[in-house]
Amino acid sequence: MIWRDIQAKKRAGVDTTELEAAYEYQGIDTCAATGLCAQRCPVGINTGELVKKLRSRKATHTKTANWLEGNFATALQGARFTLHVANGARMLLGAPRLAKLSATLTRLSKGQVPQWTNAMPQPEKAIRFSPVVSDARPRVVYLAACVSRVMGPAAGDKEQMSLYDKTRGLLEKAGYQVVFPDNQDSLCCGQPFASKGYAEQGEHKRQELIGALLHASRGGLDPIYCDTSPCTLRLVQDLGEVRLDLYDPVRFIRTHLMDRLDFTPQEAPIAVHVTCSTQHLGESQALIDLARKCSNNVVIPEGIHCCGFAGDKGFTTPELNAHSLRTLKDAVQHCSEGISTSRTCEIGLTQHGGIDYHGLVYLVDRVTRARAN
Repeated sequence: MIWRDIQAKKRAGVDTTELEAAYEYQGIDTCAATGLCAQRCPVGINTGELVKKLRSRKATHTKTANWLEGNFATALQGARFTLHVANGARMLLGAPRLAKLSATLTRLSKGQVPQWTNAMPQPEKAIRFSPVVSDARPRVVYLAACVSRVMGPAAGDKEQMSLYDKTRGLLEKAGYQVVFPDNQDSLCCGQPFASKGYAEQGEHKRQELIGALLHASRGGLDPIYCDTSPCTLRLVQDLGEVRLDLYDPVRFIRTHLMDRLDFTPQEAPIAVHVTCSTQHLGESQALIDLARKCSNNVVIPEGIHCCGFAGDKGFTTPELNAHSLRTLKDAVQHCSEGISTSRTCEIGLTQHGGIDYHGLVYLVDRVTRARAN
């Protein structure tokens, strides 16, 4: 409505400089652009798409985006190095001092310097892939999202096994042979580019990844497990004639693992966060049902539909994440753990919930054993 008002005022010759300056923060910078508004809107209007188009008008770093697109593996190495530096600063300065210093730098740099919190991941080692062997086990292609390949557990997390190792272990426990796309560190679904307004570079990365997945899955013959639901959502949209059997963690577990594993639910209470992408994929209730199969005490905090982390907004615009999760801590204070299906969302959830949030596979692995044939 405000954007429409700005355009109407411009047509009428009214100066909109002040209004546009305010809208930059209130309308564009603090929009999570997840598209959940379309689910609330009676006619399905996705305001997030408008915001992405407005961001693309100001996306002037095309050369940088092109370089990142063509040198993605190097960019991931740089991200791991940055996390190494942040982790070293934590050990040198101590967490409280670093958090205070980081918050000041984030504010003074207007989000250019990411904010460090206790939930900040440690760097994940680059994945070393074992060669595919021929055996009788069914194959599954494991697509580890770039955030999963870079971001390990936080230093204070009780669970120190990486999402990659936990996922691979669960799939192998269920009797699958796990295979990977070639040159995985160079692959990306393109979401980081698209959300910043670089749609062309984002689509190039998406098509490159689809080609790699077609090859790895033997032309779509094998199912593909993506460990992060936002990446899954981006990949399954507009596939056209391409036939890929793509799954997010929730759908894969309920479709392929339920008959291969025996569940023994725990008594410890679990908090569940349904990500925006899980809602778009139509897997919200399935995630809650899976959690209830794993724990006899499941908590779904009321009134939290989007965590507000929004990819990297939790680092650069932390007030969005803080406001969205302002009621979380009271709702989950008696829970032992939280679960979700997006590594970045879990950073903000851990910070503001006061409990460790992990991927769904951590909970499923803990309460299951392989079913005897």
